[in-house]
Amino acid sequence: MQNKPVNKELYAHTLLIVVTLLAASGWLFSKFVISAMTPMFFLAIRFVISGLMVGGLKPRQVLSTSVQKRRRALMTGCLLGVQTAVWGAGLLLSDGLGAGAFLLSLSFLLIPVTGLFFGYRAKRHTWTSVAIAVPGLIFLALRNGFVLVPSDILFLVSAVLYALYFNVNGKYCSDIPPVTQTCFQLISAGAICFIAYLVTEQSATQTVTEVWQWLVLSIVLATCLRFFFLLKAQSMSPEGQGAIVMTLEPVWVAILSAWWLNESLNTMALTGMAIIFLALVVNAIGSMLAGRKQKLAALGQAPIV
Repeated sequence: MQNKPVNKELYAHTLLIVVTLLAASGWLFSKFVISAMTPMFFLAIRFVISGLMVGGLKPRQVLSTSVQKRRRALMTGCLLGVQTAVWGAGLLLSDGLGAGAFLLSLSFLLIPVTGLFFGYRAKRHTWTSVAIAVPGLIFLALRNGFVLVPSDILFLVSAVLYALYFNVNGKYCSDIPPVTQTCFQLISAGAICFIAYLVTEQSATQTVTEVWQWLVLSIVLATCLRFFFLLKAQSMSPEGQGAIVMTLEPVWVAILSAWWLNESLNTMALTGMAIIFLALVVNAIGSMLAGRKQKLAALGQAPIV
């Protein structure tokens, strides 16, 4: 009987590893798709179809959602759409994926920092992690000769926007069921990307038939299945512990990029990525310990030193 909690935790962490692999594969699928389609057109298709598929899991729940909750989910999804559009533009300009994935992963550290605007008080381990990550960012910039290339800047802006989205989502959509929330937000994000397509890419030629398989994989595996596994894992994983596993995503992206795209990274880039990964691990461990301490305090027990 004592093995059940351990097995449940192990199962949850295994699912989270699968989630990070699916998320990393999404970078690769997206890179292949935008070789034949413009990024905004691709993202619009991806998110609208994914939103409809997710909503199809619980159609009655989605359709019965109040107007107020729909409005909040749709407005929050607009922010997600802007963030995704910036990410897509960065992906189009980037030569590889590894550095971009680590730059975007900084959103994990920026979430509590942007949370200051919402009354959240960032903990000490967060500031420690940010301090560790700054030299890593400098090393990544040095790989291009003391300057951030346009794709790096876009990935950093995307990281800030995602951190902001995370806080806005937590503040205004926490009472909306996950399936309903995700359905409306993905459709809304897709609509924003479609507007961006109409403004900037309407005259471009789209050759969907050349990359349809990557488009399907991006929708089914990197979006819908990833979302399903993430929800399932979060319902079983102890608070905070899953964050450690999620730090693997940029590592998988770098490995896949080196394998499939033959991306080569110099010493500066690898050093920067390693430092940022260390910052992510420090932040994840700090979150896990803080969550455990808070749980013990709620139970009236003294934390074990």
